[in-house]
Amino acid sequence: MSSRTRRRSAALVAAPLIVLLLAVGAATPAFAGDWEVIAKENGVIVKQKEVEGRDLPIFQGTTTINANVVDILAVMNDTASNTAWMHNCAEARELQKVDEFNRVVYNRTDAPWPVDDRDVVVKSKVTINKEKRMVTINFKSITSPLQGPVDGVVRMNRLSGFYRFKIIDENKTQVTYQIDADPGGWLPDWLVSATSKELPMQTLVKLRNRVYTSRDANRYPEFLAQWKPKFEEAKQEVAAEP
Repeated sequence: MSSRTRRRSAALVAAPLIVLLLAVGAATPAFAGDWEVIAKENGVIVKQKEVEGRDLPIFQGTTTINANVVDILAVMNDTASNTAWMHNCAEARELQKVDEFNRVVYNRTDAPWPVDDRDVVVKSKVTINKEKRMVTINFKSITSPLQGPVDGVVRMNRLSGFYRFKIIDENKTQVTYQIDADPGGWLPDWLVSATSKELPMQTLVKLRNRVYTSRDANRYPEFLAQWKPKFEEAKQEVAAEP
């Protein structure tokens, strides 16, 4: 197998790692090509984009969730429960909460034998654009003394991306996440073919289902009580502007 094939394989299987994070974002690299749709199923569109000078494509998934954006953010905020909906997420821990909008998170993705698990430490930041009715969680991998190497687990070389939540109306939100990764190490072609579209797709489907069950069970009353009034206030401020 060529080094290019090995690196491309690594990128495709890395898709779930990105979804493991309560965060997202980094700007799209320069000279990126056009988006290519590689899957349309279960209300999810998965795309990829080649980047000049780089072997690994960028991945993007988009879906619509019939829920208030705060209901979705409540699920995303519960880092420890990421294993319940992030595809193949074996471990998720908050290492440091800098403030309400910044944190450091550790994530590990389970990989089938004989492939080694992957892990990553990411720093995330939340931004809110009231005028565009949009919330973005940006993330980027970092080196941190808060989490050293783990035996038998490959630390990712690079990871960045975003979750973007576009408020369509009170109970409908468009969700997009974008992945730019170099997970390092070797990954076999058979694993790539089995997971290239399923990982981003399954993560968004599971997130959607998790939002619905959490909302029905009133799982995050404190978070909702704190943030729903703030989003309602922001909406009224924008509506009042000339």
